[in-house]
Amino acid sequence: MRKVAFLAARALTLLITLRYRLLLRGRVQFGKGFLCNHRLIVRGPGRVVIGPGVNAWAHQEPTRLVTTKRDAVLVIGANCRLNGPTLIASERVEVGDGCIIGSAVVFDSDFHSVQRDRRTNPNAPVRRAPVVIEPNVWIAGQAAVLPGVTVGRDSVVAFRAVVTRDVPAGVIVAGNPARVVRRLDEQG
Repeated sequence: MRKVAFLAARALTLLITLRYRLLLRGRVQFGKGFLCNHRLIVRGPGRVVIGPGVNAWAHQEPTRLVTTKRDAVLVIGANCRLNGPTLIASERVEVGDGCIIGSAVVFDSDFHSVQRDRRTNPNAPVRRAPVVIEPNVWIAGQAAVLPGVTVGRDSVVAFRAVVTRDVPAGVIVAGNPARVVRRLDEQG
């Protein structure tokens, strides 16, 4: 029975990835062993590169991989687990190997200006800065990682944390704004 379920999951993944390969005409690349279900959404004019062994089988929220500009790049490293996140790149969002991302949001742009004249000035500046999630990071559900942030290797971003600045390697961050609550090499 398990083998039948596995083969059905592979067949579903093949159909979904074929659809995106045809629709996005070379702007999306799926690594060997990629796995997903009907809750995968890939959109936008930029490139999406998904490494080998990535599991994007979402249970509740859809996994959204979105680019907003033609030169935007969204990279998912090998052997990552994506369970309903929304990743939006206007420049670059990079997720390292072996990461786990729940129903969080990760984006590299404010999408609109925060200047006073934002309603009347169509040329008001919009902050854009690449986001880097280093290898073996866990980002829990309903967390937000904002533009320009690097989350250090082996760190954990807690449920509903709002990450506004860089996170060092090997720590747990929580809160709004997120702050280090413990080093992972500490007991307790």
